[in-house]
Amino acid sequence: MAGMEAAVNRLVHALERKELICVWGDYDVDGTTGAATLVSFLREIGAEPFYYVPHRIEEGYGLNSEAIGELSSRGVRLIVTVDCGVSNYDEVELARRLGTDALIVDHHEPPDHLPPAVAILNPHRLDCPFPDKGLSAAGLAFYLVIGLRAKLREVGWFQSSQPPDIRRHLDLVALGTVADMVPLRGVNRILVRRGLEELANSKRPGILALKAVAGVSTGALSAGQVAFQLGPRINAAGRMDAGLKVVEMLTTHSEEVAARIAQELDEHNRERQGMEKRVLQEALSKVEESGSLKECYSIVVGQEGWHPGVLGIVASRLVERYHRPTVVVGFHNGLGKGSARSIRGFHMVEGLRGCAAILEKFGGHESAGGLSVQWAKFPLFSARFEEIARDCLTPDHLVSLLEIDAEVDFSALDLALVRELEALKPFGVGNPEPVFMTRDVEVSERRDFNGGCRLRLRHGSRFLGAVAFRRGDLMVQPGDKIDVAYRVTENEWSGTSTVELRLVDARSSSYRPL
Repeated sequence: MAGMEAAVNRLVHALERKELICVWGDYDVDGTTGAATLVSFLREIGAEPFYYVPHRIEEGYGLNSEAIGELSSRGVRLIVTVDCGVSNYDEVELARRLGTDALIVDHHEPPDHLPPAVAILNPHRLDCPFPDKGLSAAGLAFYLVIGLRAKLREVGWFQSSQPPDIRRHLDLVALGTVADMVPLRGVNRILVRRGLEELANSKRPGILALKAVAGVSTGALSAGQVAFQLGPRINAAGRMDAGLKVVEMLTTHSEEVAARIAQELDEHNRERQGMEKRVLQEALSKVEESGSLKECYSIVVGQEGWHPGVLGIVASRLVERYHRPTVVVGFHNGLGKGSARSIRGFHMVEGLRGCAAILEKFGGHESAGGLSVQWAKFPLFSARFEEIARDCLTPDHLVSLLEIDAEVDFSALDLALVRELEALKPFGVGNPEPVFMTRDVEVSERRDFNGGCRLRLRHGSRFLGAVAFRRGDLMVQPGDKIDVAYRVTENEWSGTSTVELRLVDARSSSYRPL
């Protein structure tokens, strides 16, 4: 990895001279978990770093001059950023002039002109030969830990002690990697697969407290539980309050402190859910009121007072519904801060780069981004973004597709297949759980429950049970012939295991595409 040798040499220099090190993490989930990984390891080897996470509302994303000045005056001689910094040329230059070096750990797309840091770890650097470009900031922080431990072993740091087992930190790495929605393949799949084991058995007070408030039981965890139960509570701190609490929770040895912060995160998450619901409804109204969605290749909506902490989630919801590149902007005193989410075929940061002359600033990667824009320039930005989307996309891109991995008969679905599929886990972004399809299936029974339904399906001579969660609107009845798309799972009941289908979608067997 380009920059690794310079990074670990500078850290060893700081450790040997007992320089004050500050780990500066971003306020989102992979920034806070990555920062907690570094802080935990540095403490483990005898250092006394402190950490800084900027307040999302008061300070915004990335490094800022005021905080850098404060850190330098307190004697900090090395700032290690996690999930930010690669676009902060002026701030890194200021730190250098004040006698403080910066070591940047950031997975966002780098600009053409890199900041004057002592080292920059970013697989997206043009000169970086590291083969896997999909690492989250938490994964990058872990690679820095790997490199630092190897260098410390080389210089004799552990002569009187055993080198620490860094696998213990994979609970934090898995949490940050899954929740940041990076692809779960290659290196990430290895980190998460092993990290889920650490999460299940973690004795870290912060992890135990987080699982308790999220209602996650002891035992094996899935990537889905991390993504939808643990991750949102960590993200809620950065969105609604201050991500600093997350790093404190994940690095404390106090069960009481961990429990108190975890409870606060849970409350922030409920507050975030209410605010998200309100902003989503207002955004949906704006889209529908425009009346021109069918002709548009993108969605850009904004309003005074929308909380910046929920804009990314709202943008994702709009993409799910309308399947177009989407930007959602919240304005305060004439300045808008926005979040953007993309679809296949549209590179979001390249799209925003085409609007650079209009925007105050922007950043991100292929599937998501962030930006700032003045209210007076918002209509101009909306029009320019639409032009760029039209140049990149075709009408086919705007149609949501359900990708089927294989068309099979019910006779091929047995417990042996279900257990073979277990080897493909963890499932998630970039490594989705396989979806199968069977045609001409007869519905023999239907039983509704709150928000969904259970079906008994026959194909040939084989009957199988199926469940459709959150699909109470599924228009199928006993006697219907349907084509079904589904995932297969093992259902255990009264000591007996059977194959069960989890329906993804269904259509009439008489359907024929135009």
